[in-house]
This record gives sequence, C-alpha cells and structure tokens, in this order.
Amino acid sequence: MNILPKPFRIDVAEGSFAFRSDAKVATDIPVIASLFGGADAASPVRFVKGDTEWDYVLRITPKGVTALAATDEGLFHAAVTLLQLAGEAGETDLPACTVYDKPRYAYRAGMIDVCRHFFDVDTVKKLIDSMALFKFNHLHFHLSDDQGFRLRIDALPKLHQVGSERKGTCGDGKPTGGYYTKAQIKEIVDYAAERYIEIVPEIDLPGHTRAIVAAYPELSCSGKPTEVASWFGIHSKILCTGKEKVYEALDVIFREMSEMFPCKLFHLGGDEVAKLEWAKCPDCAAVYKREGLKNLEELQGYFTNKAINILKKYGKTPVLWNEALKSDVLDESAVVQYWTTDRASAERVAKAVCEEGRRVVMSRCNPYYLDYPCGTHSLKAMYMLEPAEELGKSAEAGILGVECPLWTEHISETEELFRHFYPRALAVAEAGWSAPGKDYADFEERLKGVLFLLDRRDVPYIPVAECNPGKIKSALQTAAFGLKMQRGCDPSSARNWRSMSLKQPKF
Repeated sequence: MNILPKPFRIDVAEGSFAFRSDAKVATDIPVIASLFGGADAASPVRFVKGDTEWDYVLRITPKGVTALAATDEGLFHAAVTLLQLAGEAGETDLPACTVYDKPRYAYRAGMIDVCRHFFDVDTVKKLIDSMALFKFNHLHFHLSDDQGFRLRIDALPKLHQVGSERKGTCGDGKPTGGYYTKAQIKEIVDYAAERYIEIVPEIDLPGHTRAIVAAYPELSCSGKPTEVASWFGIHSKILCTGKEKVYEALDVIFREMSEMFPCKLFHLGGDEVAKLEWAKCPDCAAVYKREGLKNLEELQGYFTNKAINILKKYGKTPVLWNEALKSDVLDESAVVQYWTTDRASAERVAKAVCEEGRRVVMSRCNPYYLDYPCGTHSLKAMYMLEPAEELGKSAEAGILGVECPLWTEHISETEELFRHFYPRALAVAEAGWSAPGKDYADFEERLKGVLFLLDRRDVPYIPVAECNPGKIKSALQTAAFGLKMQRGCDPSSARNWRSMSLKQPKF
C-alpha cells in the first residue's frame, strides 16, 4: 500500500470499500474536512475521538471507514493516510484492513532559512501545507543571520528597518530585503497549528549576528558601524559577551518573540562563532578574568548560558547547534541539534546524551542538508541513514527526533526552494515516523505512489529518477556546487575563525 511514512502495522482483511476522495466525511475538524469533499455527519467515513494506545487506528471495512484517535492530531494523521490510500484518481476500492500507527520520534522537522533569501508568507504556508501531508510536526524557522534579520521587534525597530535590508548578494549590486510583521507571523503560526505543525524560531547567537550589529553597532565589541552582510561565509562582526546592553537587547527580543511563537522550543543557534573580536575586546576580557575562564569556548558558554537564563523567563526550552557543547558548561536544559560530521563532534554529542541525559535532534549535514544537490546528498543516502547509528545504540533514548535543514545561500526562487525540499525531505519524514528497518526499493515505490499529493497543490519537486545520479553526474553536481559556495563567500570574512576559537587569548 502506498503510504508514506510507512505505518507501524497493517492487518489485511477480506473485502473492500468503494471510496472517493471528494466524498464528504463525518468530522468536526475543519482541516480534515478540507482534505476531502467537506463534512457530513451521515457519511460512512468517520473520524472519532476515543481512547487508544496508538497515534491513530484506521479501520476499513466493506461498510465504511473509521478513524480512531485520542487527539485531533492523531485523527489528522489518519486522514492523510486515507488520502494517500485513495490514490491519484481518488475513486478506488480500498482494501479492507486495519492500520495501527504511531511515530518513532516526537520531533519530525524541516527547516527553512529565510535570511540568506527571503520568502513570503504564501510560500511558507505552502511549505507547511505540504509537510503536513507526510506527518511532519515542526518547522524550524531560521529568522536571523549575517545577511538579514527577518522579524519586526517593536522595541528595537532598527532590527527590521536596517537589519532586514542588504545592498546586494555576492556582488550583484541589487538591494534586497524583507521581514515579517507580527500579523504575518501570527498568520503563519496559526496556519501551521491548524495542520498540527509547530513553528520553532531561531535567532542565531552570538555568531551569525552581523545584521543585528549593523542595526545596533553598540552591541558589538568595537561599536563601529558595519553593514548587513552581502556575501556568505563566516563573519567576525558578532555580539559582545561583556556588554550588559547585549543581554538587555536579547531580553527584549525574546520577550516579543515568545508572544509571537507559542512553541516550547526556541533555537539559539551557537554555530560557527568567529571569536576574533572577543580576543582583543576589553569588555570580553573583563568577563574572562572575572569568571576565571580558560579559553574562548568557555566564554561562548558563558554567553550562551546567560542567553538561556533570559529565555527561561519566557517558558522556552533552548535548542543549540552541537558546537555549543564545546564549552563543557552548556546549561543542562538545552537540546542539541547535531549537524557536523567529524568524529569528535559525534563522540561529544553521544557523551552528552548518554552521560548527561541530554536530548538531541539528528540533522547530520551529510546527507540531511537539502541545499546540496542530489549528486552530493542523494535520495537513497538520505533514506538509508539510520538516525541512531552514529551515536550508538545507547544514545537512542536521547534522540528527540530528526530534521532536514534547507539553507538558502544559493536558493532565491520559490520553485527552486521546493525542488530542493522535495522529494528528498520525505526520506527524513519516514526516518522520523517509521519503525527501524530499511528497504529502499519499497520506499521508492511508495514514494512514487504519493507524489500526486504535491501535484495537486502545484508543489514542484525533482523527479525521483533524478534523485540518485550516477557517479559522473554526481561528481559534476558536487564540483559545481563547491564552486558556487566558494564564489559566494566574502573574501574578507573570518578565514581563521576555527583556530581562533580554540586559542587562549592574550588578555
């Protein structure tokens, strides 16, 4: 049966039920009714709330269809399963069976970066709508980076007035920008909630903050004016650790964002921090000496924990990229998002999970990053990755879930955005929902059978036949992407940020 993600269990019975996907269904949940022909209490296709240990149970008999779930979300999941079973024609004889289903992980997410290139409300809603059809339940919303700050914060208006605009992109000389008003954020959050998806906002700190310090230079170490970055790469214009006004500004941002985003999780970034200015800043030096720190990683840990303590006032749980663990002092409440591919990082994350009881989101760059071409990160590679494998079996219990990020340095058009997301993201949707065990041929067959759901919504995607290029095409795609990345990086960006991050400063 063409169901994706693959259900936990299907018990096949005798007979069938004549079904039309445009037929009305018995439900009081508007979004479920909208998937079919509307609501009708007399319909033989019924969605019923009731006790069950499963996320949902979908029972098809010759007399009708009954979906049972303890929650509205479970009933929605049953509805999208039924929609897939109905197939492209929508008029079919459904085989009698009972589907027992539940997710493997609580967190199943995609990510969209709207900083490098901005995408409007309708595009974000279209992404949410399509994700919901495959049982994703979170959208990580990357809202702040060197190339743009994408929110309106009333108490700090320069963040959107200055921080959302840049003079060009990689030397093209074409001014570009964009930000979301509070009304637009509410529209996005409400739309997602109706489809049982939570929005997880990210404000990347303390690095990737050049747009913030362009708006408010006094938040940097030097206090000197700078511009929103128009090139990519790692930038050294970052937030100062020693100025109290920085933490006051974060409090303002977190307070207003906590009102916009009701989700419990809140991403604080923490990756790729070029600490060059910290190493020669008297304000940072004062903190360094006062706290008895040993290196600049511990200084980042100090900053991050101060930010976390502010965030906690608003009832949020922090999420950080796995580099935040390098300080060895990261607040125990923080969830770690694992993206790097080096052995040392994997061992550090595994230790944090197994010895500290920390939770982790698996987003291994290779192959889960969707901005890379199929020749680098193929559909099959994404499907075959077992989330728990790299951290070891003992870390399985600490895995909160999976996420496939889509960075947009080199993605500016809506069609391009969706073609990078689909269909490869559906391999991650299955990893997050289905029981362990890999059968790529079976997955690909089911995948081809459900892509009509994207066609109906005019969602572009790469044909499955092009998602696993051969060696020659893969090599050419990888080389072309590498050149594109190289050409897009700022020649004056912080080339030696990695080594400086680990050095002991000469304060």
